[in-house]
Amino acid sequence: MSVPLALLARAFLIAALGYLLVCLYVFIRQRAMLYHPQAFSEEQMLQRAHEAGMSRWLDKSGKPLGWMAGGDADEIPVVIFQGNAGNALDRLFLIERLRKAGARGRIHVADYPGYGSAPGKPTQRSLTEMAQRALDAMPGSALVVGESLGTGVAAQGATSRPDKVRGLILITPFESMASAAAYHYPWLPVRALLLDRFDSAAALKNFTNPVAIIVADDDETTPPDGARRLFAALTGSKKLFDVKNAGHNEAASNLTDSEWREIWKFVAPAL
Repeated sequence: MSVPLALLARAFLIAALGYLLVCLYVFIRQRAMLYHPQAFSEEQMLQRAHEAGMSRWLDKSGKPLGWMAGGDADEIPVVIFQGNAGNALDRLFLIERLRKAGARGRIHVADYPGYGSAPGKPTQRSLTEMAQRALDAMPGSALVVGESLGTGVAAQGATSRPDKVRGLILITPFESMASAAAYHYPWLPVRALLLDRFDSAAALKNFTNPVAIIVADDDETTPPDGARRLFAALTGSKKLFDVKNAGHNEAASNLTDSEWREIWKFVAPAL
């Protein structure tokens, strides 16, 4: 082998090894890259909840499920699954928008494992089990709101507990975590590396209750095209709300009060 070819082969091997090391790093660190919990003690969370006018949400056995804003027990209850950062008590703005939209029932925000004071670690399995527990605690069916990562959690809950979900509001959703990851890392084999796939399109393919999808046109986190593909994959009653000039964290707040009321009337017709 000539010297130039030997050098080229060596450079190729070094580059290939470097690429494999990057893949290994991403594989090992992927959950730290996906989940960004903010942890507090139970005492700190209770104090924050008290200041926000919320209380502990418990299941029938007395185990914590999350946090609850009071409302009329005879009205449609709401369950919120948050995005990947912060904790459940950071979603007060969303509760306010839902109230203005027409929500008169109790509004619940589920705790993710590892977030706030909740024990455990966040994974697709642990978040799905949490969603199932949350929906099982509902006396009847609830309207479910998912935000970003929470749209994947909501989809998993809806496919496993369809009788508990009367409608879905999905804010800046993704078609699947694999497609969203491939958008951000097109140079990596993310579909082979991914542990938590949250395939919402597959989960909701047979869901027939109303689904409202809110898309931010300038979303830098969950690509708008993925949200639109999810919308196209739905076979039941559905509506798309396109928020112009809004980034990932602005979609819910940039909708007008009248648009929120339209969403509420679509997904939660009167009992």
